[in-house]
Amino acid sequence: MISRTAKRFFIPGLALLLVAVFVVSTRPKLNMFNGKIMGTTYSVSYASTLFDHPLDKVSKTVHNALADVDQRMSTYKLDSELMQVNQAPVGKAVKVSKDIIDLVIEARKISELSDGAYDITVGPLVNLWGFGPAYWHEQNQKGLHNDDEKPVNAPEFVQWMIDKYPGAVPSPEAIAKARARVGYQFLKVDPSNATLTRTKDLFIDLSSIAKGYGVDQAAAALRSMGIDNYMVEVGGEVLVKGKKHDGEPWRVAVIGPEMGQHGVSAIVYPGNKALATSGDYLNFFEVEGKRYSHTINPKTGWPEAKRVAEVAVVADTVAQADALATMFMVLGDKEGLVLANKEGIAARFAYYTDNGFETVTSEAFKPYLAQ
Repeated sequence: MISRTAKRFFIPGLALLLVAVFVVSTRPKLNMFNGKIMGTTYSVSYASTLFDHPLDKVSKTVHNALADVDQRMSTYKLDSELMQVNQAPVGKAVKVSKDIIDLVIEARKISELSDGAYDITVGPLVNLWGFGPAYWHEQNQKGLHNDDEKPVNAPEFVQWMIDKYPGAVPSPEAIAKARARVGYQFLKVDPSNATLTRTKDLFIDLSSIAKGYGVDQAAAALRSMGIDNYMVEVGGEVLVKGKKHDGEPWRVAVIGPEMGQHGVSAIVYPGNKALATSGDYLNFFEVEGKRYSHTINPKTGWPEAKRVAEVAVVADTVAQADALATMFMVLGDKEGLVLANKEGIAARFAYYTDNGFETVTSEAFKPYLAQ
């Protein structure tokens, strides 16, 4: 039995304990989770209190947002909305989601900006060189691999490329034939009816913009749950907002073409913006000592072989940054830097030299670099 005197001391002590528990439970903490989607990995970090945003609920909502984009925009899924367009008869208008229309319109702007150096109808050339879904589906049909086999972490991923990709250079005739099927001007967009129409036998490939859009949608899912401080990353494409749980700004490490051999290439503070990179050092094959990158120049039909090794772009959305980084890979660091400075685009170029790699940045990119 507790005496009256003991009760006087016990109740205040319990109150102090409850206050301490309340303070801890309402203090922001860093929550993290990761997964696999779109043939790559993703990771999410967000600052939140202990009880407001349970990890299991948040991770499920984010994964569903990413899976939705993948299901509708993938060229590796024959039943996706995008593949329904690619498989429809030439001249037939195909109904698609509004966001696919928006992405195609955004891609067209970047195509026009670069005079066709960026083109989402480059699919026939990507497939010809063995970097696209045509080769993937062919290998699946032969039983040589399945959708779960592809590793995603370098350097294992590089070895997988060497082992699995055809490693053969197409003939000039085959390249010319594939080029004849490329041209963003031949993709008719009807925003009012939300339809796409191929006016020639195009193969639309949104991989250079859809992954970035997936990051944007994952971030939108976080905001819909009231989470305003986060960092979302999918396959190296990043979007951040707010600050970390300790009040410090989010920062992103760019590994660069050295692939970690010489440490981090740069530290970037995106603020409330997106960061995307594109490079030639992960997705490639070699023939007789010459490297052939997955970035295909739509105007020549050949993998881009300029001296640029990687481009990093900061933009308002990851979809935009993703597409711009691909565009700059095709343009190269010299022409690309001129365009970036002219248009006020934040871009950083890493390029090959006899002594390794050097970098150059546009004026708009410099404020995002750690001093």
